[in-house]
Order: sequence, then structure tokens, then C-alpha cells
Amino acid sequence: MILILSNKWDVTVDFVVRELQEREHPYLRLNTEDISELDISTELPDLSVTVENHGRSVDLVKEVGAVWYRRPGKPFEFTDDEKPSQGTVEYIREQWGAWIESLQAVPNISWMNDPLLNHKMESKIRQLNLADEIGFKIPQTKVTNRRPDIDEMFERHGSVISKALSSPLVTENEEDEFVYTVCLDEPPADNQSVQVSPTIFQEPMLPKTDYRVTVIGDTVFPVKIRADDDEGVPVDWRTKKEDVEFVQQELPERIEDLCRRYVNEAGLVFGAIDLVETDGNFVFLEINPNGEWGWLQKPWGVPIAESLTEKLIQLDREADRN
Repeated sequence: MILILSNKWDVTVDFVVRELQEREHPYLRLNTEDISELDISTELPDLSVTVENHGRSVDLVKEVGAVWYRRPGKPFEFTDDEKPSQGTVEYIREQWGAWIESLQAVPNISWMNDPLLNHKMESKIRQLNLADEIGFKIPQTKVTNRRPDIDEMFERHGSVISKALSSPLVTENEEDEFVYTVCLDEPPADNQSVQVSPTIFQEPMLPKTDYRVTVIGDTVFPVKIRADDDEGVPVDWRTKKEDVEFVQQELPERIEDLCRRYVNEAGLVFGAIDLVETDGNFVFLEINPNGEWGWLQKPWGVPIAESLTEKLIQLDREADRN
């Protein structure tokens, strides 16, 4: 059986659930913002973990061979129902988070991806360093809050790419805002805003052609990102995703092999890699170890759900043999 840890709003999971249903392969989807409605029991010694959901009881130790750690939510998230006090909500979230983390103790289970490795590979510095080590070309980069370092980057390159070092998602008044990558033509005027936190500054790779490369095990799905108008693809194509096209495109064999190797070296099964092609060179920008892909499946017809489902079933069956 395949265990899916996600949230009920994740339509990406729906694609895979449909594939599992068509293949009649057993699965259990836990939408973790509603996880407090479950009945769970973990017993030791001789570890056993049982989950009961709507009258269905599953022994995770005996029945589950693969876990898709997609995008778990948090209890009481995305609900208008009356909640306990904020302190109580945080306590409940901590307890359920600890229980989900404990599932990594269940033997003979393969994870896509291991949550600890997912978290580890969120580090942009670690991402770039690994890419450099295995042979990718990477942009000249400074992560700094020092004004002299920033001024030096502008003196060297004229304009500079700026991006967040960690999660670019900011929550203000319970609304999420995204910090996108931008190209700066001159240094920031406000020294205080520079010094308050480290920021990534990189040489601009312009002009460029963007690629999103989705890797699932040994399978690679590269797509070229191109504008559907005369304005071209913006520095961060996510700012105008509805105005660009995603066209399946083969990569040079060496670059495709590097993408496979990168995901493997990172200890991942799945990864979404962003590359740019400039002056005939492919340059690694970053990887999202748990990246979105539903918008590539539909309407662009990239068969990621089929491949991801096949990989999960393979991992599940391999665990059965153990």
C-alpha cells in the first residue's frame, strides 16, 4: 500500500490518486490539516502503527511499502470552523507533527522524498554547492548583507539578480505573498533593508532560455519555457505563468545525466530543477525537492503523474520483497 501525506487542496495529488485507482493499487491518502479527526495508535516494543479513518483501519508497519510525502498541511489550517486558542492550536500541531515525523521509524518503507532530505535540500547554498561539485555550471553568487559585497557585484556585472535565501513565502494577516526573483539595475538605496538579512545576489544570465526539468528516479521530463507574446519570458517566469508556454524539449545527454545524478546525489527520488541556457551553456539555478508539476500535466500534457505513480508502485513492491 502507498501512503500519501498531503492536504485536501493539493490537486497534484488528485492526478496520482486517479492513476492509482485505474491501476487498482491500494493507497491511503491522509489530508493532514484534518489529521486530528483520525484515530491513531503507535505501540512499542515491537513497533506497530495503526491509523483508523472513517471506519477503515490500516496497519502502517505491515501494509505500507512507500510514502509520498507531498505537502502535508497543519491541523485547523484552511478552515472557518471555530478553533481553540492559538496556544492550543500550536500545541496540537506540534504533537501531530511529531507523530508524522515518527513514521520514519517504520522499517522497510521508501519515501518520496525523505522529509529530512527534503528539508536539507531546501538550502539554496547547499543546492548550488552540490551542482558545482558534480559538474554543473552555476552563476557567480554572493549571499550577503554587506553593502560592499553588493556594490562589488554591481561593479562586476552592471545589473544583479536578487532572490530570497530561504522560503520566499511571506504570510501577512493570514494572506500569503510570494517574494519573486528580480533583476536590479542599481544597488538598493536603503542600507537598513540590505543589512537586516542575508540575500542571494547573482550575475544575470541574460539573455536566457528557461527550462523546468522534472526528475523522477531515472526518468527526466525537460520542458522549455517560452513566451506566447513578443515581450519575452520575464526574469522569474512564475510572475506570468499564464503568459508562457511549456514545451517538452530534449536536453543534451550530458545535461540530462547531470539532472539524474543531482537528484540521486541529493538522496531524493523526485526533484524539480530550474536551468537556463545562455550563450550555448546550460546553467543550474536551483531545485525544488517537492516542486509543483500539476500545471505541466494539464494542460501541457507532460505525463508526470503516470511516471510518478509507476515509481511509487515500484517502491511499494520492492518493500514487499524485503
